[in-house]
Amino acid sequence: MREDMHVHSTFSDGRHTVEENTATAAQRGLQRLGCVDHVRRDTTWLPDFVRHVRAVDRRTPVTLEVGVEAKILDARGRLDVPADLRGVERIYAADHQVPWREGTLRPQDVRRSLQLGRLDRADVLELLTLGTRNAMRRYERVVLAHLFSVLPKVGISEDDVPLDLVDELACAAAETGAEIEVDERWRCPSPRVVARFAARGVPVRASSDSHRRETIGRYRYVHEVFRTVALARLTDPRVIDAPSRHAA
Repeated sequence: MREDMHVHSTFSDGRHTVEENTATAAQRGLQRLGCVDHVRRDTTWLPDFVRHVRAVDRRTPVTLEVGVEAKILDARGRLDVPADLRGVERIYAADHQVPWREGTLRPQDVRRSLQLGRLDRADVLELLTLGTRNAMRRYERVVLAHLFSVLPKVGISEDDVPLDLVDELACAAAETGAEIEVDERWRCPSPRVVARFAARGVPVRASSDSHRRETIGRYRYVHEVFRTVALARLTDPRVIDAPSRHAA
């Protein structure tokens, strides 16, 4: 596996620079690296980030991709991104909180409300699915970032997500050209979920979600999921077997 498509830098909450991350990726034989940093609507440094990644890309054997990670803001699928996304190649839509009818709910509040019977588990799953699905329809070039990572925080197992809801997301991804990642840091989504996306031809990305260079391209959970779902035959063979873009 020669890609790591979700790595953070000092532009947001990463410990190392784009250059340091790229050098580590090259040393480990990666061919593609996703330079992904957290943004909000009021983020002002995004144009500088795009220019910087493009400049580093010109002098490295690793193919770099410019990405941003943004929170899903509500069940309508709005994302916490700046208005100007020029140069951004992928938007990582993340369930950092639970999308609700208006705004989001904090995981700890949802957990407490579920325990007290003030919220229904089915409503939580339905609105999380709705917000995620609408984000794919509202924006282009979406990657579902660590899908369902919020569920353990609210006391719900990913196995409790009905397959019809998973299939709704997989179909929306196939229809909109969205992609999904398998995230090493958050150990999600599960093979059960990934298989539904892969069966519909949705591209599946390998991601460490690294915030420090030591973990770039280091996989255990990702390998486990890829083996379980037999993704070697479903992913783009150019990612797995092709020579480097800059190879002679």
